[in-house]
Amino acid sequence: MEKLAILRLFAGFPLFGLLLPDVSTFIVGRFKDISPFHIYIECFLLLFIIACTLGIAYIRKFGNNPDSQLQ
Repeated sequence: MEKLAILRLFAGFPLFGLLLPDVSTFIVGRFKDISPFHIYIECFLLLFIIACTLGIAYIRKFGNNPDSQLQ
């Protein structure tokens, strides 16, 4: 579970690094000025973070049983 939490944390860094310039470009300019490649990467990172969060929740829910194989 710790590895998933660390992986989720380090997936958030590039997401915020891409979101900051895109948000400023969106505020100052037009939506067309944002690269589609950035949008694809941001969506993938967001889905990856959600998957890690769901994995952590699953491990917390079912990993506390003594007969669980998730330990």
